[in-house]
Amino acid sequence: MSADVLVAGVLSGGLYALIGLGISLVFGVLKMMNLMHGELVVGGAYVASLLVGYAGFDPLLALPFAMLGVALLAYPLQRYLLTGLLRSSGTAPLVATFGLSLMAQAVLQAAFGTDPRALRAPYADAGFTVLGVRVQAVYAISFALTVVLCAATHLLLSRTRAGIAVRAAAADPTTASMLGINVGRVYALTLAGAAALAAAGGVMTGVAQSFTPTSGLPLLLTGFAVMALAGIGSVGGVLLGGVALGLLQSASTALFGGGWRNFVVYTVFFLALSFRPTGLFRRAVRA
Repeated sequence: MSADVLVAGVLSGGLYALIGLGISLVFGVLKMMNLMHGELVVGGAYVASLLVGYAGFDPLLALPFAMLGVALLAYPLQRYLLTGLLRSSGTAPLVATFGLSLMAQAVLQAAFGTDPRALRAPYADAGFTVLGVRVQAVYAISFALTVVLCAATHLLLSRTRAGIAVRAAAADPTTASMLGINVGRVYALTLAGAAALAAAGGVMTGVAQSFTPTSGLPLLLTGFAVMALAGIGSVGGVLLGGVALGLLQSASTALFGGGWRNFVVYTVFFLALSFRPTGLFRRAVRA
């Protein structure tokens, strides 16, 4: 395998990790499988497309606004809908997030149409050479952004009072409530944070490739595959899981062609669940 393939796999894995981080965060804290995560990713790309198209923003400048916009949409959904369902039934939030996923697709199609879009940026197709290895700028930027956001998430969860409240609510919500922690608010902030991370992944995905209102499903499955490799509650494991998935996809594309990319994602997802349901990197790195 050439160095170009390895580097491309590692860097694209950073983008996969960014998509998977929000899924892992929500499942780790809320014990909820968020089936609308793909639409949160795509929603971030569409919010950025408005700022790029109408205000002339660079996608990287639009990124924090997209993160904030999608987070503000996610907070009330969790606070006033999903938390109540979560307390009444373990399966209701799963059905609800699936329904919200379909509703989001319908809204995006009505608002933006079904034609593919992409976020224009000077670094979208640019690249540079390091030690004879060709590097695509957008994936290098995505990888750096993922490292920063993973580090920030780890520090927030492990070194702050808010992180203590999140971990307490995740471990035992009843006891956390007795200690004065507003678990419903913690849950809503957790989904909002995960949505912001998803939007960041959506913006970088929109720069690297085209997207449509129905692009969320393959992105969701990619995030699930990363989470399956990483295990729950491991921020560093999410980064390693994304890189591992990126390497596998890059190698399979080089060996068998691009048509096998999704096959690799699904295969990795099912094998990880079957033989290592706690994740390949669960013991190696913990948040």
